[in-house]
Amino acid sequence: MEELFKTYSQVYFSEGLGCKAPLFYAKRRQKHLKKLNSLCIYASGNPEFLYLTGINQNGIILVLDPIAQKEILFLPEKDSKKEFWNGIQLGLPAPHIEDITGFKDIFSIKTFNSWLKNRIAGLKRKHIFSNEIIRRKLQSYKLTVKDVSKIHLEQRVVLEPERIALAKKAQEIAKAALLKILPHISSYKNERILSADLECFMLRETSSGLAFPSIVAAGENACTLHYTKKDCPIEKGNLILLDFGCRYNSVCCDISRTIPVNGKFNPLQKLLYDIVLDTQKFHEKNVKAGLTLKKLGKEAWLFLEKILKERFTDAGGKMKRRYKTKPHGISHLIGDIVHEGTQNRDYLTKPLRPGMLISNEPGIYGHFEIEIAGVLYSEHIGIRVEDDLLITADGCENLSASIPK
Repeated sequence: MEELFKTYSQVYFSEGLGCKAPLFYAKRRQKHLKKLNSLCIYASGNPEFLYLTGINQNGIILVLDPIAQKEILFLPEKDSKKEFWNGIQLGLPAPHIEDITGFKDIFSIKTFNSWLKNRIAGLKRKHIFSNEIIRRKLQSYKLTVKDVSKIHLEQRVVLEPERIALAKKAQEIAKAALLKILPHISSYKNERILSADLECFMLRETSSGLAFPSIVAAGENACTLHYTKKDCPIEKGNLILLDFGCRYNSVCCDISRTIPVNGKFNPLQKLLYDIVLDTQKFHEKNVKAGLTLKKLGKEAWLFLEKILKERFTDAGGKMKRRYKTKPHGISHLIGDIVHEGTQNRDYLTKPLRPGMLISNEPGIYGHFEIEIAGVLYSEHIGIRVEDDLLITADGCENLSASIPK
């Protein structure tokens, strides 16, 4: 049976659980079913579908029916020509398909429309739930179609013990990759070569790929938050900002480190780096279940501005920034996607719960100038230090604590 799961690797995410994976996903679906009061229909190709099934393949429909207490999977029929081009896919007929997916009720996708028409005729509640991908199609049935994403998200953003283990493994891979390149930072000719090595070392340890394209920004380039150019030389005396992460099975990590290319900060760089690092420690100390990221973030940025004034501005320092006091959010949710949650980030105003994974990433960006011990220092500097925090009952656990910073 283990060989079956390997055969469908990248099509079916077993989360490292092997034969236990179907039961793992079934428990998720049962938990989700309890929150529904009517039919719920998902189309594949998004994190919600992957979370509930482990299936990473388009053209599939999942039905959760709390009234009939059924879970139904509609699969395409096997197509040897498509598999010739793209490799093996889940489809009908296929031996052991129930064992692989964990579903007892599996039908051809060709029967979905007729099945849905018959099922709707027997519904007492004239609304159904769906995700965005299939919602427009369902509206033609003259039903109220409700967005299920908020219900789903509340469940998905709390990591189970199995996913916490995956998150920790992703951290180990990111750490190992950083340790591989750290001794050679000053020898890299440009950002692109460094980025290639960093990503290669991560990809060698996970078949699930990167969490996002790495940011490798030297010198002034680090003042661009989502810098993508990555072809500038790396010069001694500069700082280099690395924002990187991998995915292990379904769970992502998101790490940022800012490193002096020649191995030592100059006094201005050290002053600003300590401000960012102290802000990160302040935020980590405050994070706990029951508080909101909006409130915690506001306090952290106020703290950064306070110590920036005390240590830099009041000491005669001058700066020019392209923002006033908050360049970006200090925390976002992390999970099956690196920026987990809804696009409008309404989770920022909801209390944190144990099992949630968040980033902790204060930063400072701009042109800074100050005289220290009779020497004038003036340069463009971008500094960001980012760890991943797991919310616990009485605070948080820093999963990135052992990654050098």
